[in-house]
Order: sequence, then structure tokens, then C-alpha cells
Amino acid sequence: MKKLSRLILLFLVVLLINTAYSAGAEKALWSFSYFEEDDFFFRPSDMDVDRALRLIYIADSGNHRVVVFDFDGKFVRIIGQQGQGPAEFSRPTGLHVFDGGRLAVADVGNNRIQLFDRTGQFLRSINTKEVRVADLIVEGDLFYTIPSFGASGFNLNMGSKEDSQPLIMVLDNEGSMVLEITTSEFPEKHPFIRAVKHRVSLALSPQKKLFLSYFAANVIHVFDLKGEKDAEFDRPMPFHPIVPKLEEQKTVGGGKGSVIQMRATLDMVSRACHFGTDGMLYILTHSESYSKRSKSTKKPEDIPPSPMHFDVIDPNTHKLIRTISCDAGAQVFAVLDKNHLAYIYEDAEGEIFLKCVMWHRAGTG
Repeated sequence: MKKLSRLILLFLVVLLINTAYSAGAEKALWSFSYFEEDDFFFRPSDMDVDRALRLIYIADSGNHRVVVFDFDGKFVRIIGQQGQGPAEFSRPTGLHVFDGGRLAVADVGNNRIQLFDRTGQFLRSINTKEVRVADLIVEGDLFYTIPSFGASGFNLNMGSKEDSQPLIMVLDNEGSMVLEITTSEFPEKHPFIRAVKHRVSLALSPQKKLFLSYFAANVIHVFDLKGEKDAEFDRPMPFHPIVPKLEEQKTVGGGKGSVIQMRATLDMVSRACHFGTDGMLYILTHSESYSKRSKSTKKPEDIPPSPMHFDVIDPNTHKLIRTISCDAGAQVFAVLDKNHLAYIYEDAEGEIFLKCVMWHRAGTG
């Protein structure tokens, strides 16, 4: 009888351990807000990794530079500074590591893409004045770009009479547009709300499919590289996102110095997305309704950091296979390897941290 009781107890312990691994048990490996000689991040907008060299690249947009760390959190180098010359930036909002460690940076304030080699040395610039590039993915000889994403701001086509605007603009090596990818699923005449509805994050799957996770809607669109739509799906959410709606529009000032101010209600859903080494789609996701949380405070700056988590999606079945918890206020991230990721979050005091976590899954240690 005692032996049976011990076996039952052992079975329960093993079951609890496996359940914890399946749900995702996260462990912080390192975290910091300051590095080198009291240096710090300011409005970071994107992250990517070079897994061969074990390097993390961060678009430190507010500081007009790219900051590089290794997978252990050790500072490696800074690429660029504020300016308009080679290897100088004005609000670099997106970046992508490609083709053996080369780096492409969306230098949005200078209307160009800058390319660097794997050591951070400048290679060349590509003028993009005909289109806005806030983030990008390089595939072959083409640049798949989006005009606004995450913390990069909105792209308003004020003069446009269309009811949709481009999701992806494909550029050649000289910056000329060769393809425009869009959808008519969210028609909207007002330019501000149209921009909100068409704001996405972009990720490329191992099967060369473009996955677009919408910023203010629970939907992911899938396109092939030629712009043909393959699929559309959503995922389980802890709240039902409201449809963005214009609340106020007014003109401040007069003449050439006048400014149009617009305010809308919306629920933020997705912040960023990347594919991991396991072939799964990782989406940085809001855990609570922003519109409901904002009603409890009179000033936007008093709203506490948004609770966040990662949804991990099978790109073939479109099913949610697990979630990974993270700090409130998470903004951007990158998947390092099969069970490590790094992300940047801003705490309630406004301090910005870079953090690396490890999670366990069933069958892993």
C-alpha cells in the first residue's frame, strides 16, 4: 500500500512538472537599464539577432543609433550617431539581419535604408524618398517594407481618397517600388483611422511567407512574396478589441503654423512579431483592453504600463500552441534560440530595461 502511495505521489509530481513546462515556466537570465558609462536606451523601436555571431541588434531610435550586445548581455558596439551622412541616422525605427550577418536599417528620418557589414562597417545607402520605410525584411534582391509599425508612429496619407493604404511596399536595390501589397478588409475613409487600421508588424516564415500581425485588430494576414494572400486568422484573446473610432479632430493655431490634432479610441493588440528557430511565430501581445484601462485615468501619462505576453503560433495550423509571460510595458523583442528570448520594456517609472528570459517546454530541461 505504501509503495502504491509513493508511485501515485511520484506520478503527480511528474504530472505537475510536465504541466508547468507545457504552460511555460520563465526564468530571467539577465536584465539592465544602463550600460557602459551610464548610457541608456531612448525610444527603442526594433530588435533583431545574428544567431551565428550571437549578437542582438537594437534600433535605439530616440538616440539615433543601433546598439549591439551579445547573447549574454555584454555590450559590443554602437553603430551610427545623429546626422545625415553615411552611418548617421535620424530616428532609425526598424532593422533586419540578413545574408550572412549584413544589417539593413530603416533610417526613416533621412528617408533611406542603410546597409552595414557584419562588423558594423557602412556599405551603402538606398534612397527611399518616394515611400516611407519604418521597418523592413530583406529577401533576395528585394526589400519588403512597411510604413509604420510598433513604436514608429503613424503614416498618414492625408490627401488620399482611397479607403485603404499599402501594407507592404516592395523595393528593389535602388529603392524603387516594384510591388504594393494591400487588402480591402478594413475600409476607412478617414486618413487617421485608416492609418491605425493598417498598422502592422512584419515577419517572414521559413517557408517564405509574409505574416502581418495587426497593431489594433486581432487578425494576422499571410501573403506570399508575390503579394497573393494565402490566409487570414485570429487567436484567442483575453479581451475583445474594439474597432478604432475617431473621437476628436481640431485645428490648433492658424495659417502655416496650424496643427491638426486627432484623437481616437482603440485597443492595442499586437506590438511586434518574429519567427523563432523552432519555426513558430512569436507575437508580442497586449493582455488587457487599453480602452478600458485608459478610462480609469484622466491623463494618458498616468496610464500604467500595459500587461503583455507572447503568443506562440504554429504558422501551418494557425493554432496557439503556448504563451510566454513577460513584464508589463514590453515594447520590442527578438527570439535568440529555441528557448531564449530578449525584450525591452518600460516600467512604471519610465526606466527602460533590456531583459533576457529562458522558458521551459514539455520535453526540455
